Amino acid sequence: MPDPEEVGEGSDTGDEWKQYKQAYEAWQSMWRQVLDRHPQRHRELIAWAVGTDAERVICDELLGSLPWAVEPALLAELAKADLERFSFEVLLARGCRMLRAGSDEQQVLDHFATDLSALTDEEQVPFHHALRCKSTTLLDMGCCAPVTWVQRAASGTWRHLLNPTQAKDGYRPVHWQASTAMLTDLAAQFAKTAARALPYWEPKKRSWGITAREVAWVRDMVLRLPTITEDIKAGVLPIVRDARERLRYRRSGLQPRHDERGELQEILGTIERVLADPAPAAGADRRWTALGAPDEMAVRDLARIQTQALSDYLDRHAGDDSLVEKALLSCAASGYRSHDDFEEVLRRHSSPDTVLLPLTERLRTNLGGGPSWREAWTRLVLAGPEAGPALVRALPAWSALRARSDRHGTAHPAVVATVREALGTDQDAWGRFAACPATQSGPTAWLRLGDLLDAAAAGVPWPKPPGSR
Repeated sequence: MPDPEEVGEGSDTGDEWKQYKQAYEAWQSMWRQVLDRHPQRHRELIAWAVGTDAERVICDELLGSLPWAVEPALLAELAKADLERFSFEVLLARGCRMLRAGSDEQQVLDHFATDLSALTDEEQVPFHHALRCKSTTLLDMGCCAPVTWVQRAASGTWRHLLNPTQAKDGYRPVHWQASTAMLTDLAAQFAKTAARALPYWEPKKRSWGITAREVAWVRDMVLRLPTITEDIKAGVLPIVRDARERLRYRRSGLQPRHDERGELQEILGTIERVLADPAPAAGADRRWTALGAPDEMAVRDLARIQTQALSDYLDRHAGDDSLVEKALLSCAASGYRSHDDFEEVLRRHSSPDTVLLPLTERLRTNLGGGPSWREAWTRLVLAGPEAGPALVRALPAWSALRARSDRHGTAHPAVVATVREALGTDQDAWGRFAACPATQSGPTAWLRLGDLLDAAAAGVPWPKPPGSR
């Protein structure tokens, strides 16, 4: 029983087609239940089904519906066999394109005689049917067969393999028999196969509606390719442009709903960020997240990613001091990065001994945020050997005065030394400093310790907060 998505509606009436789809879904459901209840007999069932209508559906159900329950060696065999079917789609597209370009059926058959001799009987039928088809619409579909196959696979038989951590059996998380390394390798194999479909993509009419499935395969591909080459970029960018243009076209009744538009925008944004970011560092087995170009990254963006992902990203953009400075600030904004993480980032800067001072002097502009971010930055700065008097004086006063040393309950020695150096034995200056306007939050939370110390020592009016007019 052929898959309805592959054979198309043909000339059947609507009722006949609906009945056929219902019968096929029941056929799938039956086999899914059999395979789910007999996990130890998967190979036996495949062997029994060879040459029957059940062979294809059993393999597809194991690969697409129950891959976590499949023994790893068998899963690898099923995945390999499924990807090998892609070559037929390429041959079909080449034949249809030759026919569309003006060749007749016999010329196409003669040109591909060697390739056709290697096809199975199951593959021979649709190939010859496509050559004899008089419908230009169906011919155009044949010309894009590799793209259609990858779209269907990414959203169907390969959906769990591409996103194993999101797989669920009903509402329950699943336990995979295959290792993470194996699943990563299978996803990379799919991505390399999907990349071969790019030359066969063709733009749609602007007025046609668009679905997430049309572009989700591109996202899955670029996230799992070890290297994004210029050829890949050249093949992907027209797909993104076409999708965005069709999204902007509002007159079509086929346009996606608001929630679907959001999903599409997220998918396209991920693709664009990956294209703007070079390949993962040498030895990396996959791209952990789609970040984009360094000049497009904000401190908050870097703060949201995992520490290892940040390290990999900085490796890919070694020598970019501006990016390193944003990464340093992101350590304070993340809320969980340690001083060791901070020092690891700092070592990447071309001037690690001096860069913290200008960043701290303009902390309100560079970092912003609330008390927790200021306190985190102060803690990270004071924990390092770079915390000399000038750097301590540049810290937000409230946060610096509340900073503690390794000894519980005592002020940080670097802050104590800086305050004593500025005020000396002048009791009036100490009294004035005790009444300084520094606060935990609000504009005055950004007042620098050094500015307040100077004002207290000289007996002059308090400075305005940095960034005030």
